[in-house]
Amino acid sequence: MNPVMLRSLNTPILIAIVLVGIGMQTSFFSFYPLNYLQPDLILFLVIWMSFKRTWLEGGILTLFFAEIAEIHSTGTRGLYFATYMGVFMTLKVMNKLLLFQNFQSLIGVTLFSSIFWKLSSLALLYFLGYGAQQWKHTLSLLLPGALMQGVLGIWVYRGLSKIDWFTMKDPRARDAMRDDSIVSEEDF
Repeated sequence: MNPVMLRSLNTPILIAIVLVGIGMQTSFFSFYPLNYLQPDLILFLVIWMSFKRTWLEGGILTLFFAEIAEIHSTGTRGLYFATYMGVFMTLKVMNKLLLFQNFQSLIGVTLFSSIFWKLSSLALLYFLGYGAQQWKHTLSLLLPGALMQGVLGIWVYRGLSKIDWFTMKDPRARDAMRDDSIVSEEDF
C-alpha cells in the first residue's frame, strides 16, 4: 500500500480509538466500584501527540479529541479544551527541556499527567464557581486513577506505537521502507 495513503489512515484510526474509549468510559466505568479504575483514553492520546507529533499536528488533534470529549460530557463548556491543551503544551515544553527517551519515562509522565489533568480540572472548576462540590470526589479518585493510567499505559503506548508503525507515521518505519526499496532496486 502507498505510504502516503497509510499515513492518511492514522488520524481516522485515532479518532475511532477516541470514540470507542469514550463509549467505554461512559458505559462500563460509570458505576461505583469501576469508577476508581476508569481509564482516560484521550489523555493517553494527548500524551502520545505531545511526544510523537509536531506542535501543529498534535495541537490540532488534541483540540479535536477535546471537542469529542466536550460533546459527550455534561461538564462545563471549555473544560476539556483548556485542560487537555494545558497537558499537551506542558508536555511539549517538558519534552524540549528534559528530553524523555525511554518507555519507563513515558509511564512516569503518564502518572504525572493524570494527576496534573485532574488537579487542573478541579482548579478551573473552582475558579468558575463549581469546584466546591467536586474536590472530595476528585481527590478520592486522584491516586487510583493515576495508577490505572500508568498500568494501562504499558499496553496503550505499545498499541499506539504499532499503529504509528503500520501507518508509516513513525520515522523509523519510513526509513525501513526506504531502505527496503533501495535494496530491491539494486536487485533489479
